[in-house]
Amino acid sequence: MLSFVLSVALVLVPAPLIEFRYYTIPFVILVLHFPVIDNGKLLALGLLYVAADLFILVMFLFRPFHREHEPGTQRFMW
Repeated sequence: MLSFVLSVALVLVPAPLIEFRYYTIPFVILVLHFPVIDNGKLLALGLLYVAADLFILVMFLFRPFHREHEPGTQRFMW
């Protein structure tokens, strides 16, 4: 477990751009290495992923921004 945390930290800490997607793969790998959990916790984890995906989708679709030095509408890409 300690080696996993250190490996993820060594990859993510020096990254110049921190994005949400960089944390999802290590989190999924961590969850896969835990013992089997009951259906309630698995459902809660699935709902958490759905909530995060909906948040990102809403930010992309309904929160565009404009920069003075670039023409057109800019959007967050996660």
